[in-house]
Amino acid sequence: MSIKFTITSKTAAKAEGTLTWTEKSLTANAVSGPFGNGFIESGLYHAKRNVLLDKPGEAPYCDKSNPSNCWFQLLTPQFTTTRTEIGIHPDGNTPGTAGCIGITIPNTKLWYDALKSVAAGQYTVVEVIDTTISVKMLKVKIYKIISPKSRLRRKKFRKK
Repeated sequence: MSIKFTITSKTAAKAEGTLTWTEKSLTANAVSGPFGNGFIESGLYHAKRNVLLDKPGEAPYCDKSNPSNCWFQLLTPQFTTTRTEIGIHPDGNTPGTAGCIGITIPNTKLWYDALKSVAAGQYTVVEVIDTTISVKMLKVKIYKIISPKSRLRRKKFRKK
């Protein structure tokens, strides 16, 4: 089972996209950044059941439902990074996060319950995918092919 945060747009230090957990039939809009060190790094993380924390009354971790759901799921990076305390939580209080994945839907109870259903001592893999990199790289490659200085273009249009 795995959760995917697919980043579909970025502006400066803020990323927006979709959080999906196919096996649990969950999808939500989400944001990461622009505070702290900006948006979350691409890669694999583990969401361990024993670090799903209740955060009652802590506005940055509360959704907009009544009563509100206030929680934080710590993510453990599976790569080397200097960043700490990265997680998934409702995007409460001021819009945006300090590098976490903030779920922007009004009621996050289904997400909390799904994370809580993971067996004690187990974890769920969380994959962060930045699709904006792929689009940017494609644009660079296309530009290189059609640019006037491109070897391919010179060869094709060389005078005979």
